[in-house]
Amino acid sequence: MKDLEAFKSVVRQELLTHPVITDNPFTAWFARGEADEEQVADLLVQFSVFSNHFLVLQVKRMVNAGSLEGERCARNILMNECGVGLDPRTGSVEGRTFATGNAHLNWLREAGAVLGLEPMQLGRWRQGSDATHRFLNGLDKTYGSHDAMTGAGASFAIECWAASGLGGGPRLEAGNFWRQLIRGLEKVNLRRNAEGLDIIPLGFFKFHAEIEAGHGINVWRELEDTFAQPGFDAKRFLRGGKKALDAIEIFWLGLDEHRREYGRDALAGVNVAQWAL
Repeated sequence: MKDLEAFKSVVRQELLTHPVITDNPFTAWFARGEADEEQVADLLVQFSVFSNHFLVLQVKRMVNAGSLEGERCARNILMNECGVGLDPRTGSVEGRTFATGNAHLNWLREAGAVLGLEPMQLGRWRQGSDATHRFLNGLDKTYGSHDAMTGAGASFAIECWAASGLGGGPRLEAGNFWRQLIRGLEKVNLRRNAEGLDIIPLGFFKFHAEIEAGHGINVWRELEDTFAQPGFDAKRFLRGGKKALDAIEIFWLGLDEHRREYGRDALAGVNVAQWAL
């Protein structure tokens, strides 16, 4: 496909309408603030498995990048995930300092500690659900692919998912999954504060919302750079993007199914108690 604007239209139609971007049932529910302690803990544990094992995928993305710019961006993300400071305006870690406490997994551990989760409960593969494992394996085949074009498509799709709605006004921002998670956790914290309980630190979630808000502006520019690369292949790019979004959807649907099963189990427990009386 030689026409950039025509390709952008295809991207909007085939990638940006994916349900994990437009209709995420878990984050829409979570934003209401109805999650109890166990459901919040489940989110933190599964997100920690994702965050910790994403490091391996980020290394693969870096070494398989099809351009120097792609390699540079991937290296910045990797270093930031590990604890190097990042300029949210540029996405660069150049000249920034490292702190173990700033590793993203440790931010999640700080949040989990409030709910009584031990540090080594977070980030371990064995703590991941089947859906979380399938999600990470799906990203391994796309975002971490040895095929640079597949990885580029997956990277673009993931950035669009993470930045969706940010900078687009209150209505669109409200539908961004980071904003939905933050709203839900803020409501949970209001409830915890009223009950005299420690509030859950939200640094991990607010940081990602901030950097994605800035990066969302650059997503389409990066697409133009990728399109201009020699050997650009629209089919492989789109296939990588679709499969990456499919994998992400598995993660959220797994969390949604778990919270629904939990609700049914709780309801069943109430019925048993009623019959016992």
